[in-house]
Amino acid sequence: MRHSLLMAATLMVATTSLSWAQSDTTEGVPNVKQPDKENVQAQLNDTWQEIRNYGVEQKERALDAARRGLDMLDENIDELQKEMDEGWDTLSEQARANKEQALENLKKQREELGKEYSELQEATRGNWEAAKSRFGQAWEAAKDGWRELTKPAEKSDAEDGGTISI
Repeated sequence: MRHSLLMAATLMVATTSLSWAQSDTTEGVPNVKQPDKENVQAQLNDTWQEIRNYGVEQKERALDAARRGLDMLDENIDELQKEMDEGWDTLSEQARANKEQALENLKKQREELGKEYSELQEATRGNWEAAKSRFGQAWEAAKDGWRELTKPAEKSDAEDGGTISI
């Protein structure tokens, strides 16, 4: 009897989690597919922590985690670009220039991250740790770029004197 209850509870948790992850608009439930800007930062942290713990023996796992992280970052950069385009008219010239520069920097950092990912793919037992370290440095730079791009514009940057969170 106890085993049946445990099995039923496990199944319920698994199916609920799966339905949350598949739902785009479930009210009151975190949207797993489209995380907000703050959650992206947390996911970037978590992804690097996962990759950092893998040795060369788990190279495929590390590459899989890195690929998922890169895809997530790409999706969120695209989403943020759309948000910026939609809110462009509400920004002062200085805020626009700051956001454009931050987006350009993030895209360069993402390009460098892609190069380091390629190096990580080619890494061997002899250079795995060095390749992983370089990938980690590029990952941290992209994380900093994301933080810079998503920080609210300063009050002096907004035309109406308020803050903007694009």
